[in-house]
Amino acid sequence: MKIIRRVLLALVVLVVLVVVAALSYRAMRQHRIANEVKITSPNGIDEAKFIEVNGAEEWITIRGDNKDNPVILFLHGGPSEANSPFVEFYTPFEKDFVFVQWDQPGAGKTYIRAGSHQPKLTIESMAADGIAVAEYVKNELRKPTIILIGQDWGGMLGLRMIEQRPDLFAAFAGTGQIVGMLGTQDVLYQYALSHATASRDQKMLDALKQLGPPPYDTLERYGQFQECCRNPFWPPDDVAGINRMRGLLVVSPSLSIAEVSGWIKGLRTGERELDTMLMTMEDLRKAHTAFSVPVFFIQGGDDNVTPTSLVADYISKIQAPAKKLDIVPGAGHFVMWTHAAEFLNFLREDVRSASIKPGVAN
Repeated sequence: MKIIRRVLLALVVLVVLVVVAALSYRAMRQHRIANEVKITSPNGIDEAKFIEVNGAEEWITIRGDNKDNPVILFLHGGPSEANSPFVEFYTPFEKDFVFVQWDQPGAGKTYIRAGSHQPKLTIESMAADGIAVAEYVKNELRKPTIILIGQDWGGMLGLRMIEQRPDLFAAFAGTGQIVGMLGTQDVLYQYALSHATASRDQKMLDALKQLGPPPYDTLERYGQFQECCRNPFWPPDDVAGINRMRGLLVVSPSLSIAEVSGWIKGLRTGERELDTMLMTMEDLRKAHTAFSVPVFFIQGGDDNVTPTSLVADYISKIQAPAKKLDIVPGAGHFVMWTHAAEFLNFLREDVRSASIKPGVAN
């Protein structure tokens, strides 16, 4: 019995030591990241806070080396994949712009703060919240208009926002842009089928046959489709970006251990609700083609989530004061992370130029 007690005691001590070491390493990484991303310029801005949005408290961060620069409001994708903990991904943008992140309802710290009082997630309610956030940012930073960037789901949300309140926005840029889930499924299914046929990949051919062609209108079937037809073709840069995101989530200076758990729970909950909604939403090419704001898309040439061929077809149907599709060859769905320099060049040359009105300071 004494031997068993000693072994158990040794195991407890070992577990405690491992936990203490892990927490110490996390604290060290958090401190290092906080120092690396610290805004030190005299006219810089670095704010993180909850603001009241249509009766709820929602989280935003505002960062930039010069608060006189044009303002970008960034709409994260996922859905429910709040990007505010991943400051390192966006520091390149903070030299030329004031970069605002918003944890949408059902995501990140907004989800955590709501607790058991979670709102029903609809594109209409979230567009209303997004517009309220844009109004707050515009007034707080004293700008006549702001630039809106939407990634993935955020692109669909952003287009709704500029349709409803074009007066708030100087320009819109979508990246990893969703056009329509059915069209996306068709393109990716045919791509996987042609690739499997050409390479004589019998395993994938069998999986495709068992799955059958689109549409996939349930989360279960859509998940099977992703596993079968999309996941094998992730560009290496995107895989590296996703892995880096997972690593940064654990050591983010803005999240406690409990909040990391809450962030993950919000992601899963929001994906269930919003992915179901996305699968039934009308293709943008049918009903959302007229805008009073310049519209741009910056796409990875190898995007295997939101195919660039669909975005090219979509922009050909759009009427707007200015429009353009910029493609980064070899990049994937997360081109904004993996090819930040090229993305920024397009922002400077196209989006920012189109957003500046003569005689108006942005």
